[in-house]
Amino acid sequence: MFSRVPKSTMVLLAFGSVYLFWGSTYGAIHVAGERLPVPVVSATRSLISATLIVLISVLRGKSLRVPKGEGWKLVVVGLLFMSLNNMLLTWGETMVASGFASLVVSMVPIMIALIEMVMPGGDALNKRGWVGTILGTMGIGVLVWPSLHGGASVDGSRAMTGVLVLLAAALAFAIGSVLSRRFRFTADTFIATGWQIGAAGIFNAIVAIGSGGLHRAVWTWQGFGAIVYLSIFGSLFGLVAFTYLLKNVAVTKVSTYAFVNPVIAVLLGVVLLHERLVKTEIAGMAVIVCAVAMVVYSRVDRGKREIVGMAGEAVE
Repeated sequence: MFSRVPKSTMVLLAFGSVYLFWGSTYGAIHVAGERLPVPVVSATRSLISATLIVLISVLRGKSLRVPKGEGWKLVVVGLLFMSLNNMLLTWGETMVASGFASLVVSMVPIMIALIEMVMPGGDALNKRGWVGTILGTMGIGVLVWPSLHGGASVDGSRAMTGVLVLLAAALAFAIGSVLSRRFRFTADTFIATGWQIGAAGIFNAIVAIGSGGLHRAVWTWQGFGAIVYLSIFGSLFGLVAFTYLLKNVAVTKVSTYAFVNPVIAVLLGVVLLHERLVKTEIAGMAVIVCAVAMVVYSRVDRGKREIVGMAGEAVE
């Protein structure tokens, strides 16, 4: 898409997009989810993004076809990324603060490491990886502890439900990431992204209509504006940039988003949404970020290859 731009510049722009856009999407998801039914948010976001990709491709005379045998794989990964993960993440953020949610979801790289370990031909964690995994689990415990004992800004039972939903969202993205690595897509990055988001958009729309969410939706400028931001910057720019990095940069560098995004999300939540974390939650954040970093930079016993986390809002 930007063939005349130097690769080094493209890499910097892609990293900036993944860091900032995916870090900020947690706040936008929180705003949208508070004002519109969850399936409507996910469906509208995906359909807008897919439409933009189609329009840009048509204007550039680019074919929407993908290599034979990759179509259904892109659909599967898209449903995991932008349907299951996205709807669960949006639902979870209706129960907890956006910064809090980003910390729970940051467990994705640890989940990926564990999934890879049990997959046929997968990679085994070394001691550092196991320490990081245990530390991350402890970090989640520290994070939710004040919520369960009345010391946090969210109701205890509601917070616990939110954490479970967010962990399910993270698991969906982790599975999608592992499959994406194993499928080894060769399709054009932009077109592949369109297939993923488009398939999810159709599925999400069916859920929105079937659940009655579309009829219950009350549109406001804040809700619509948040969805537009998510569509353009979260889904389109963010996912395209992430996919580009996976193809052009060492995976350990790409996976730094896993512990940068939560920090950005927490800071933006404090500044823009006036969210607050109590001291124990801040301690949990520090533990989780360190744990994720340990797993991301751990080396596997077999072949000394690196374990990475390939996720996000979210996509993240």
